[in-house]
This record gives sequence, C-alpha cells and structure tokens, in this order.
Amino acid sequence: MKMLLDIGNSMTKICLNKGISIKNIKKIENKKIKDYEKNLKNILVNFKKNKIEKIFISSVNLKILNITKKTIRKIFPQLDVKILKNYDFKNFKIKYKEIHKFGSDRFFNCIGAKYILNNKNLIIIDIGTATTVDVVSSDFEYLGGQIFSGPLTSYSTLISNTSMIGNHDLLISKKILGKSTAQCLSSGFIYSNSIMFEGLVKKIQKEYNKKFQTLITGGLSNIFSKFLPKDFIIDQELTLKGIMFYINEINRSKI
Repeated sequence: MKMLLDIGNSMTKICLNKGISIKNIKKIENKKIKDYEKNLKNILVNFKKNKIEKIFISSVNLKILNITKKTIRKIFPQLDVKILKNYDFKNFKIKYKEIHKFGSDRFFNCIGAKYILNNKNLIIIDIGTATTVDVVSSDFEYLGGQIFSGPLTSYSTLISNTSMIGNHDLLISKKILGKSTAQCLSSGFIYSNSIMFEGLVKKIQKEYNKKFQTLITGGLSNIFSKFLPKDFIIDQELTLKGIMFYINEINRSKI
C-alpha cells in the first residue's frame, strides 16, 4: 500500500493507493497552518492502520510541503518519502522552456488524462487558485498551454478593489441575468468562466483543425459541471490518478 499526496496552492489531497486504484481520498484546506497541521496529523494517524510502504508527494506549494514532510516524519519516521520532481516520462514528448517551472500538478494531469483516454487529443483545464490549460496530442506530444487567474481569485480581487459592490456569497443559479448585486455577481462568475472555457476549447480545436476531448479538474470543477457541454469530462481526482499511473505502471523501475 502506498500513500499519495497532491499539494496544491489552496488544498491538499491525500489517498491510499494499491495497484491501479485509489481510495480513502481526504482533502485539507491549506489556508490556516494550525488547522492544516491538525487535520493532516489526524488523517495520517488514521491511515497508519494500513500497511503503508511508501509515500509519494506532488507539490506546487513549498510552505505546505515543508510542513507536510515534518508531520509525516513524526507519524511515519521509518518510511521512505519521495517528492516527485522528474519530468522525464516514457513516450511523453514535452518541450517546455525551463521545465522545472512546469507545475507537477500539470504534469500529472497530462499523465492521468493520457492513461484514462488513450489515443485521443486532450485539453485539460484545471480550475483552482490559478486556472491552467494543457493540450496534449493523441501521440502524447505536449502542444502547449495557458495560465490565468482562477475564478475565485478574480472574484476576490473584484470584491476587494470595488468599494461599492461589497462582499456577497456566491449563489449558484442557471439564471443568466441577476436582479440584485449578489445575483449579478454570481451570474457573472458562473457564465463568464464557463463560456470562456467552452470558447477556449472551440478556439483550440479550430486552430489545430482537430477534435479534442476536454477534461475539467480542480477544486471548482464540480461548480461548473452543470454549465459546460455534456461531453466535457469532470474528474476532480485527475492529478492523483496521474501520480498513481506514474508510479505504478510506467516508471516503477526509476523510483
């Protein structure tokens, strides 16, 4: 049994892995350090009941990574902890300037998408603190990507920099027009982003004159699922699955 951790900017996901299956997925918000440490310790103590042999971590958050490593050492002092940083992957043709700046979450999203949907051209949209878009061809060539502010990041910036709007909770509704500030903000949040995602996919398909399968992942993916085309696949655990395929099926001999 292995334990996998996906440390993002705002959330950490932890799961158990055996073979090509993951289970017991737990999520922790990274905002408050004391709460994070407490929640992480509780999860690790609970997972200790299992026969865990190795721990694998993918991280884009150095501060949370350091806290996580210290906590793991206290609970699992004898276990080997592997921080996954290797971007050399069998058959993955990726040419990215300064490859060390290519986020590990993006890398494992590509791996997960490839092994879930083999032989398809893929567009992977990860909606989080930042939104990332990565495009991979059917023969596993990285075609390029985009990075821009995540929906909540943009929303928070709007609220904090516009004195007359005030702070409002998001109201998830299919109404395209609002009749109050809260409704207008919520409609703008949902439709501006979902239409942008759909339009971006169409633009990429037109640019390459190919059909692409789109996968949506990240912490906010479920919010937009009702507002996106039905053929868009929602998979919140894509990064964890990419880590799983990487360590269990492809590069086992290198680890």
